[in-house]
Amino acid sequence: MKLTVLLPALLLSFVGFSKETNNTLIPLEGDGTIYHVPTQEEVMYVYPLEVFSPYTGMTYLGFKEAVAMSESSGNYFAVNRLGYRGRYQFGTSTLRWVGIRNSNRFLKSPRLQERAFEALVAKNKFLLRNHLEKFEGKIVGGIKITESGLIAAAHLGGAGNVKKFLDSNGKNVFSDGNGMPVTAYMKKFSDYDISMIKPNSLAKAI
Repeated sequence: MKLTVLLPALLLSFVGFSKETNNTLIPLEGDGTIYHVPTQEEVMYVYPLEVFSPYTGMTYLGFKEAVAMSESSGNYFAVNRLGYRGRYQFGTSTLRWVGIRNSNRFLKSPRLQERAFEALVAKNKFLLRNHLEKFEGKIVGGIKITESGLIAAAHLGGAGNVKKFLDSNGKNVFSDGNGMPVTAYMKKFSDYDISMIKPNSLAKAI
C-alpha cells in the first residue's frame, strides 16, 4: 500500500521538478539516483572562465584552489575581522601593490581577484628569485624549501618575512594576525608546479 501511494507521488514531483531544471539533472546509470550538474551560469558565478577546471592536482590551478580554501574556504566575497578581502584575502596595501585602488570593486569581481592573485605570485617570485636559487630543495628549520611553499608563505606574511626565515636558518618565524606562521604554509603548499607564472616585478591586476 505504501509503495502504491509513494511511487505516483514521487513520479509526479520528479516530473514537475525536471521541467524547470532538466538540463542540470543527470541520472546515475543503474540505481536511478539523480545528481545536480551546475549550469554554465552557476559555474561562471563561482569560477571565471579561465580558471575553471574539474582537474587540479599539483598544478598551478591546484595551488590556487588550495590557497583559496585555506584563506577563505574558496569564498570570493569573504571579508575577515581584520578587513582582508576576497577569495585569497588581500589587504589594502597588497591590493595597491598589484594596481588595485577600489577594494569594493575588487570584492565584487571574481575575475579581478584571479588576476590579482596571479600578479601577486609573479611579484613575489621576482622578490624571492635569489633565495629560491640558493635554498630550493634544501632543508631549513626542518622544512624542505620549495618554490610553491615559499610563494604561499609570501602570500601569508610577505616576501620580506620569508627572506628573514631563510637568512636566519629558520630561527626567525613570522606569524600573521591570526597566529598562523609562515612555516605552516611552506609545509602545506610544497611541491606544486607553479612554473607557468614567471617572475615579474611590474605585474599588475588588469
